[in-house]
Parts: sequence; C-alpha cells; structure tokens
Amino acid sequence: MGYERKDRTVGFRNLVAVVPLTGCLSEIARRIASGIPAVVPVMNMMGCELLGDDFELHRTLIANFATNPNVGGVILLTMSCAALGGLPLAEKISAAGRYVEIINAHKIGGTFKIISAGRHVARSMAGALAQERRREVGISSVVLGTKCGSSNANSLSFCHKALGGACDRLVDMGATVVLSEGGEWYGCADELAGRARDCETRKRILSAADTLRDRMLERTGFDIAATREKQRQRSLQHAAKAGTGPINRFFGIGEKIPGGLGLVMLDAPNTDLESMTCLSAAGCQLIAFSTGSGNVIGSPVSIVVKMTATAATWEKMRENLDLNLSKYACGMMSFEGAVKKILAHVENALNGKQQCAEKIGHHEVFFPLQYVTF
Repeated sequence: MGYERKDRTVGFRNLVAVVPLTGCLSEIARRIASGIPAVVPVMNMMGCELLGDDFELHRTLIANFATNPNVGGVILLTMSCAALGGLPLAEKISAAGRYVEIINAHKIGGTFKIISAGRHVARSMAGALAQERRREVGISSVVLGTKCGSSNANSLSFCHKALGGACDRLVDMGATVVLSEGGEWYGCADELAGRARDCETRKRILSAADTLRDRMLERTGFDIAATREKQRQRSLQHAAKAGTGPINRFFGIGEKIPGGLGLVMLDAPNTDLESMTCLSAAGCQLIAFSTGSGNVIGSPVSIVVKMTATAATWEKMRENLDLNLSKYACGMMSFEGAVKKILAHVENALNGKQQCAEKIGHHEVFFPLQYVTF
C-alpha cells in the first residue's frame, strides 16, 4: 500500500519535509517540525560558500532529497542571502507533484515569528496529506537501499548473507535493490564488473573503483596492492548484502534511481551519514541497515530497517534495532528462516509499521562534498 506521486514514484510514508537552504536555519527547521506528526526536519548544515562542482552537487542532492517518494510536501526555509534561495527548487518540487511553500526568514522576522509561520504551514500541509489514501501498488515501485555500519564478524557473515538472500527474492519479484558504499566494495570491483548486465555498466564499475583507489593512495599513501586479497575478501562480504544477481545499471551520485530495475549500484560514500543521505536522495523509500556493534542513526525521509546478528548488541541497543538475527548466527534459525524474517519485516514496514528510528525521531542527514567527505 502506497501513495502514488505525480512523478510516477510511490511513497510508503506521506511526510512533510522542512528543508533549510542554509545551515543558519537548521535549528529553526527542527523547532518547526517538533511534535507535529508526519513532519520531519532535514537538518542541512550547509548551503553557503559552496563553489563549482560542490554547489551543483549540493543543489542536486537537496532537490532530489526533497522529492524522495516518501515526501508529500516540502517547506523550504531560506534567507535573502542564501545561495540556494535564488534557484528554482520550489518549481522543481512542485513539478514532481509535491506541496511546496517557501518561508524567507528575512521577510518574516525573528526566531519565534519564523517558527510560528513554519508550524502553521506544516500543520496545514500535514492535514492535507492526511486526507490522501494509500492504494495497492506493485513491488516494482520499491527501491530498497542497502547499508552497513559498525560491522563485526557476525554482521558480515550472517546479516549480509541473509539480507542478500532477501534482496535476491525482492529482485525476482520486480523490486529495485541498490548497492552503494564504494569504499566497501571497490576491493572486489572485478567480480562485480563480471556481473554487469552490459559493457557500459561494467566500465562504470571499474572506473569508480580506480578513482577510489587513486584517492586513497593520494590521501593516505596506503597502497592497496599490499593487502589486495584481504581487501577483496572483505569487499565480497560487504557486497553480499545486496544479493548475487546481475548488476543492471550503475548510477552516479546525485542521479535518481527508478523502480523496476533489479539490482543496481550507486556511486556514493560509505560513511554512514553521507551514505544514508545519498540513498535517500537517489529515491530509496526504505534502507536496510546491517550493523554489528549497533548504530543509532535514522533518516528524515527514508524508512530505516536496522538489523543485527549479535545478541549482545540486540540487548544493549534494542531501542535502535528492528530485527534480531542472532538465532541465525548461533545455528538456531535456518538461512531460509532468516530470509523470510527480513522479507516479512520489510513488507510490514512498507505497509506502515513504524521502525525504531521513526519512533524515537532519528532524522540525521549530511550532504557530502566532493573530494572532502567522499
């Protein structure tokens, strides 16, 4: 059950995103969204003094993030001096079928006047969205991102294997699954390129891996050739979380990923905040997040399903974790049982069941800069 959008995507939430176009208004965004159901702050800390490629990337990611399929309405917070404020973002968001309002802090006044105006718009927009009804939609509308963080031996060996099995089933049913985190997979680029559907996809995988190797050598002086086999094995474990099928497309950072493509790759950072932000901007309605030691982060706009196969982590961080696969890790659950458990949980999440990050309000976001954060 989902919300059909004008741009032919499907949302599984119907959110109002409060998006500051400059970091100066990020706290205002948080206060506007606070306590209003289905209204989320996008705590963008940048927007000014960006030049060239970084400005273009930031503009693209902001626009794509604001039109994630789970977003039905957008409040853009700006100032007369904000560089992004002069761009036609509102027009692009409106063309995608979202409600959109612009609030210029310089035209309204101080903190409390801006918050009051923003909360008035947020309540009105959320009320309009609440009248919309979900419809039956096909699995081909689902774009599922894969992510790992604070990994350990259990997550690499068990979570990734079971999640990969679930992703294979989803692809077979018609969904899109996204493998990202270049810093994790580049060690097995040859194997991934060998699974590419066509020559162009193969070339883009190998080119991205070469760029990552060169960048690591330039920044750290570390020559991966010295530990190439060890890195290859670890990269294979990381890549396993997205399944074993053919890789149909390779997308660059800032590109939107449509549904119905099967397994694809996204060139984006592996650091947790940047990775999650890029997956959301690419159009992932849900991100399956595997962790070993645990991680608290969520997303303002994507549903995050967090899983662990380490019993101690589950006990310590249960308020942040959605799926416990520790029985699979200790032999008390079969591989097939673990796959079915993940699939059932994903289905429930897509059909409206709130996940831990949503319940406790984890809305972390960080828009990356080229050559700095990835």
